[in-house]
Amino acid sequence: MPAKVRALVIALILGAVASAIGETLQLLPLNVFPIANRIADLVAHVGIIDYAGRLGYGAPAYETDPNPNLGIINVDDITYKKLGFPFPRCKYGTLLEKLEAAGAKIVVFDIDFIDPSRFGPQDDPCFARGLRLVPSVLAYSINTAANGQLGVQAVDPVLRPYAKAMGFTTIDTPGGYLIGQPVEIDTGGSGTNSNERLFSLAAAGVAAYAGKPLNFAAIPLYRGAMVLLPPRVQHLQDIATGTETLHVNFPGRGVMSFSDAIGDSATDLRTFAGGAMIYVGGTATALNDFEVTARGRDPGLFINARFADQMMRGYYLHTAPLWFDVLLAIAFPLLAALSFTLMRTGYAIFTSLFATLIYAYVNLGVFVKELIWVDLIHVVGAMILGTMFVAIYRVINEGSQRRMVTNLFGMHVSHAVVEDILKQDDPKGALALRGKRVKATIFYSDIRGFTSMSETMTPEEIYTQLNEYFEEMCNIIFEHGGYVDKFIGDCVMAVFSAPYQTPDDAKNAVIAAVRQQEKILELSAKWKAEGKKEFTVGMGINTGEVVMGNLGASSRMNYTVIGDNVNVAARLYNVAKGGEIIISETTYAECSAIVEVDEREPVAVKGKTRPIAIYNVKGLKKSGAPSTPPELQPA
Repeated sequence: MPAKVRALVIALILGAVASAIGETLQLLPLNVFPIANRIADLVAHVGIIDYAGRLGYGAPAYETDPNPNLGIINVDDITYKKLGFPFPRCKYGTLLEKLEAAGAKIVVFDIDFIDPSRFGPQDDPCFARGLRLVPSVLAYSINTAANGQLGVQAVDPVLRPYAKAMGFTTIDTPGGYLIGQPVEIDTGGSGTNSNERLFSLAAAGVAAYAGKPLNFAAIPLYRGAMVLLPPRVQHLQDIATGTETLHVNFPGRGVMSFSDAIGDSATDLRTFAGGAMIYVGGTATALNDFEVTARGRDPGLFINARFADQMMRGYYLHTAPLWFDVLLAIAFPLLAALSFTLMRTGYAIFTSLFATLIYAYVNLGVFVKELIWVDLIHVVGAMILGTMFVAIYRVINEGSQRRMVTNLFGMHVSHAVVEDILKQDDPKGALALRGKRVKATIFYSDIRGFTSMSETMTPEEIYTQLNEYFEEMCNIIFEHGGYVDKFIGDCVMAVFSAPYQTPDDAKNAVIAAVRQQEKILELSAKWKAEGKKEFTVGMGINTGEVVMGNLGASSRMNYTVIGDNVNVAARLYNVAKGGEIIISETTYAECSAIVEVDEREPVAVKGKTRPIAIYNVKGLKKSGAPSTPPELQPA
């Protein structure tokens, strides 16, 4: 499989794995792993509303604009200290009398009146007299039994006839108030409360306020519930009294303490309640009527009032279709993974993360401004996972390829060539390790009289002098873009140029050979002064088509060249005498503009039907200069 295709397949597989993780969490039931399912996604969305202004979205109207038709009367800590709780229901009758005088349109009690009053037989009739004065909605509780039957804890029969409407306040559906509340429940055809249509307290209250049934079909639901946009609650602590006063941001009429409402401030009450729907409930700490929402633990009173506020003003959260959320969680991680096959790792990581930030910003903007809930954390999480998976794979794979390239070429070519190879998207593929036919210039050099010279030297002296010689020769080869293929005893084999070929390979090879002969003369003078043996070197160069690639066994390979033209180069260096550079006619044809030569007698080469023309390089023409890249120019 080609390297690019393999990289694409692996990237897509890793992207698919990231998508699968995101999809699994996205589709979990609401009561399973809520820290990472869709509940967590809603919490993340709601959390950004508090920073909407800073992020440039603008403050949403449902957070800042008052609802002029809604007010809250609160059994707060102050009321609790004055009256205790529960207090006689006659107090509610008194409140209703005052609200009737103040012109309240409807009163919704977020307090359960299930059992008869504990304050004597006259308490409920006192409350009932108030219920006759102002249309009121009373609350009751529901629960689901272990067998799935719905249980209703109905309003006290003494009070029920006087209620304008009734609605349930509690829910035991998965997700609870973190998600929302059903606006209506059909009990079905079995159980004690069979074939009943039950409405939430907020729905019953808003319908009573409007004077007509609600169009429930127009209310968008998510898994059977109207999604809650939780209120922002202010906690005001009175240090002197040790009491806490809670305020909620959305009602236009504000929040009034129950103890104040039943006091003598009738003028203030008229301003507060006239023509409005008034919610009555408790937030006193001792009542423990708090529920977990996407903004934290809030009083149940404020939550139910918020549902009413949403229905009164039409602030409904619309959820994207499930198929759309699923598509995003699949497509985006795959695209993030695909980017790694189109660009380098660093650019791909940056592009993927930038795209993730753009998606998150647009997603949250759509939520804040348009009230459309499109999955965020699972799509973003899958994108980040896909990016991370493919990035780790690329780093590991590129590290392996870097080590392979360094092992193959680190000691054979210049550092610039190695870096150039490593810059490739597919360094291994760039080397064509399986072998390819290319035009290259092959260089051989051999020390003349080395065998007889070594007989008079110790092994340590031989190794020291050879290493010094090889070091200088290799540096010159590297400077001119050559690849040192191998050392054969005192012989050096090099290729111009591997793994990449240039039009000036033959010129660079000849220039390198001339520079080497010059360097050998310098070394000889130095060795003579040090009392060491001197020697000369014969060199042969041939240009032609060869097969270049990795050759050897799976356990040990060498990047090299093979072919007839390699053999010709080997024949030429054997012809060369000490200090000579013998080049073939093909090499001379490419560098004739820069060299001075003497033509020699043609030589026979094994496998050739006729002798080949050869030339001895006398030196470089002063006006000749190869058009090589700066990093390959002679020092």
